[in-house]
Amino acid sequence: MTRPKELERFSRIDAGDLFDIANPQNIKNFYISHNVFKREFFKSGSSFVFNGFFISFCRDGYCSLKVSGRDYIARQGTLILLSPNQLVEIIEISENFMSESIIVSLDVILEFPSPVDIDIMNDALRHPVLRLSSEKLSHLIEYYDFLEKRYSETGNAYREEISKTLLYALMLEICDVFRSVTGENADVSKPRQEKLTDDFFKLLAKYYRTEHNIGFYADRLNRTPKYLSGAIKRLSGRSVSEWINSTLVSESKMLLKVTDKTVQEISEELNFSSLSVFVQFFRHYTGITPLQYRKHG
Repeated sequence: MTRPKELERFSRIDAGDLFDIANPQNIKNFYISHNVFKREFFKSGSSFVFNGFFISFCRDGYCSLKVSGRDYIARQGTLILLSPNQLVEIIEISENFMSESIIVSLDVILEFPSPVDIDIMNDALRHPVLRLSSEKLSHLIEYYDFLEKRYSETGNAYREEISKTLLYALMLEICDVFRSVTGENADVSKPRQEKLTDDFFKLLAKYYRTEHNIGFYADRLNRTPKYLSGAIKRLSGRSVSEWINSTLVSESKMLLKVTDKTVQEISEELNFSSLSVFVQFFRHYTGITPLQYRKHG
């Protein structure tokens, strides 16, 4: 599946940019039902890549969209969970489409007491639009409504801390939903290249800390590196190398934020050939060194 030429150009949305045009009472990099995002980017014909998480509960109407090259339809009772750096193409939105949404940067997620399960996040990459039972949806909406209420209490001195704690609880509940409703049986009927993509992401979730070379994944999947990278890019919008590197950057940030491991220890845990190679890699993708990120990120 190839994308039309007119979709080769798309918007890149940064969570920090949203803060510049958001209500000054919003918490930086953490927004509830941010209308600017939905009005400017979640509309028919738009295509974008966002560097944070977009969590949305569809209340009414429908939205037809592509996420990393795959077609989905979000209707009433659907959870949309877009992970960082996925290519999203909005095909059509009904006039009565209504949703409750949370927009949050990766750095906010990394501040959680313990990191959100990386395997669950990889499940979300494969299942960004998920139909929920009325019971599960009601359960998650309860969390959302309580979070929205506390978020709006601008007079509370601990509003930001309370809101982020409630977001953490909601994300854990979403993780539990993915554990219970995603399985392997659906793989059987998938087209060959979609199954290949899913198999790649499963391998990536298991081996990304130690295996950084596309050849490893190609061998495991009985494909040539060129074929595998082309297939993954056609369906996801990114090459195998880009997925490996972005996953390593996210893991590096998490380890720097939530552990006391030295940069040398993190470099060794992620199987870089030397400390200098790791520092150079991190600076290339973030613009700062690991120590600078730990101190100021």
